[in-house]
Amino acid sequence: MHAPQNTVKYWLSAAAGLFLMVSGATVWGETEQWQTLSLAGSKLGYRHLERHATKDEIINKETLVITLSQPGAADATTTTVLEYRESPEGAPISISKRVSSATTNHNMRAIVDTNVLHLIQNDLTGNTTDYAIPQPFFLPEGLRQVLATGAGQTSPFTYFTWNFSNQQFEQIQLIVKPYTAADQPAYAWQIQRQVMTNQARYSEIFTDTAFRPLTEISRSGGDELRIENCSYECATADFQAVTHVYRQLIASPYKISDAALRGKIRYQLLGEFSDTPPSTTEQTVTPINGGVEITVCTDCAPETSLSPALLNTYLQTNYWLASDNAIFHTTVDDVLGERNISPAAKMRRLSHFVSRHMNSEATYSGYATALEAYHSKQGDCTEHALLLASLARAAGIPSRVVFGLAYNNERFLGRKYVFVPHAWVQAWTGEQWQSFDSGLGRFTAGHIALGISSGEQSEVLKINEKIHTLQITSAMHIKRR
Repeated sequence: MHAPQNTVKYWLSAAAGLFLMVSGATVWGETEQWQTLSLAGSKLGYRHLERHATKDEIINKETLVITLSQPGAADATTTTVLEYRESPEGAPISISKRVSSATTNHNMRAIVDTNVLHLIQNDLTGNTTDYAIPQPFFLPEGLRQVLATGAGQTSPFTYFTWNFSNQQFEQIQLIVKPYTAADQPAYAWQIQRQVMTNQARYSEIFTDTAFRPLTEISRSGGDELRIENCSYECATADFQAVTHVYRQLIASPYKISDAALRGKIRYQLLGEFSDTPPSTTEQTVTPINGGVEITVCTDCAPETSLSPALLNTYLQTNYWLASDNAIFHTTVDDVLGERNISPAAKMRRLSHFVSRHMNSEATYSGYATALEAYHSKQGDCTEHALLLASLARAAGIPSRVVFGLAYNNERFLGRKYVFVPHAWVQAWTGEQWQSFDSGLGRFTAGHIALGISSGEQSEVLKINEKIHTLQITSAMHIKRR
């Protein structure tokens, strides 16, 4: 059985670039900072900030290196590098992001052309997407200059920046105050930073007089995430990687039998929801006080008719699901052959192929694209789902990626009878959306969908930030009459 994912990996992709990175005074030459990174008091890695300035260009480079432990597996290290290029006056030129781990190695680059941002996704397809740039738009040097001149110290100060993980512009609000307490003499400014776009995120940054960040504090999955200035030796010192997966496990109110999992189960979930969980053929959702009531089965509700235009959106290729890649079309031809079989039968064959193609031992490292998963054959249920959805779209079957929870009766990372974060695929089989799970092998009433997407990383980030708040207070087996 393919183990469900450790969703703690997802905030890593958002962590790089989540924080305000403003560098020192506008002088030519090079400067650098080393910082240590911890979550809930446990060290995870370090961040290295570099600034190179010439008369023609200022380059700010941010390298985030994080190592996590996983029971029964080797420690997993993910490196994220962000590079910002700007003119000496702070005009944006380009941004790039590179993520590398045991299973992930992808690059993105964005070029600023006056009021248009050209996003180049280096996923072997050469796809480029253009975005109109909202104003005011700043990268680190431009923001530093605005703050240093005092224009950015009005309260609150609002601007836009670019986020590769969400592939969208984010509106940022800053409240900048002088820091006068004597306990930290190096602190000159205290900045409260809030990401206003979609799900609000907050952080607090303490900087020196040149607006270099010395300490940054935010929250990830309910725990304090802290970055603090220190020496090279301090930042890169060896440490014992800590397992944080357990904060993502949700205890079941009791053991759920295999017979119940094959039938219909009604759950009560309490907690914070970024969005109301989706209702589909397999899941009905009713709001209750403090949460939702969700009923899961293979045919819980009739599917409303879908327009051809809507179904067509679930056939489109994108960065995460590169279904137009020739290797996926070749694979579909090899797996399905020329037989005239139903979409459901095609999905069962494709799901079986993905189960056999991927390494049976889950690798929790990074957030790989479907193409990377195909070539590396490594990953967890997320890579399974992205690969299966890409193959389905290549076969002409509308498909979408589901992020949610899956019940586990067997021992998972030392725990039993828990719901774990999981990902699977829903395909349109002609009359309804039907779930296929190449990671766990089959869909059951133990699958609770929290969100549906076309594989975008931003969706799982949003869900992952709220999982720690959820509590399953009831799981009632509804017997058919």
